[in-house]
Amino acid sequence: MPKQKYAKNILTEDRMPPPPERDVKSMAKQAKAGRTLDRTMLLGIQDSIVKGAFFAGCEWLWQLTGNGPVAIETPHTHDFDEIIGFAGSNRNHPRELGGEIEFWMDDEPYTLTKTCFIFIPRGVKHCPVVLKRIDTPIFMFESGNNTAYEKLKK
Repeated sequence: MPKQKYAKNILTEDRMPPPPERDVKSMAKQAKAGRTLDRTMLLGIQDSIVKGAFFAGCEWLWQLTGNGPVAIETPHTHDFDEIIGFAGSNRNHPRELGGEIEFWMDDEPYTLTKTCFIFIPRGVKHCPVVLKRIDTPIFMFESGNNTAYEKLKK
C-alpha cells in the first residue's frame, strides 16, 4: 500500500527540543526549595519537526506538588508574535480556570482565574508564569508565527 502523502504532518508524540538551560536551572532551584509541579509536556511542532510548520505547543498542568507557587518560563522576548492560552478542565464550568496563575507582561503582573488566550506582540517582555494554585488540571497552549520557539533574553 502506498505511503500517505501527509502522514508525516500528524504528530502523536512530542519531539520538541529540550527547554533552554536557564529554564531547567530555574525549575531545579525551585524543586530544591520544595516547590514542584506535576506536568505533562504533550505535543510541540515547529519547522524542524514538520517542514513548513510554525511553532505551537501544549501541555497539561496537573497539580502543584510542593509547598508554594512554581514559576515556569523565565522573562524573555521573541522576534515574533505569540499566543498563550490556559483552559480549565471542569466540564460544568469550562470558562473557570480551576486555579490561579500570575502572568507577567512588560513587568506588569496579571492574575488569571478564567480560561483565556493572551496575545503577546513581538518584542514585548513576558513571563514568568507563576502557578499559584491548581484546583483542577489546566491545559496550556502556546503558538507563534515563527518556524521555531526561540527566546531572546531580556
